[in-house]
Amino acid sequence: MSFSAERKPHAVFSPFPIQGHINPLFKLAKLLHLRGFHITFVHTEHNHKLLLKSRGLNALEDFFCFESILDGVPPNNDDNLDATHHVVSLFTCLVSDCAMTFTIEAAEELSLPILLFHPASASTLLYGLHFRTLLDKGLIPLK
Repeated sequence: MSFSAERKPHAVFSPFPIQGHINPLFKLAKLLHLRGFHITFVHTEHNHKLLLKSRGLNALEDFFCFESILDGVPPNNDDNLDATHHVVSLFTCLVSDCAMTFTIEAAEELSLPILLFHPASASTLLYGLHFRTLLDKGLIPLK
């Protein structure tokens, strides 16, 4: 069997950095992990520290790979791209929160398939997608 056939899929998760977005993406990551995926969960230093504080230092062992990014990293820092470019080949897909729209461009640049996850209700997603049409047709605001 070839290396690529033996290799398990490896998903990188990128949640919007607030609890109501992290928890649903974390639950999806757990489900994929149970189906054989390797998971790398990327979030901010602040949220990483909160996770360690709430679950203890050993809570993250043997489950997911957790990576943290600095809070407030400048948007066009080429050092960030250089630091992670060598590991991109290990990933098979990116799972990102719909609010993290910049991840679409990143996935395209890295030739990674991307799944956008909306942690709120389907009706909220549909409203957001069709908001402009509702305004243009005069259906909102209600009169």
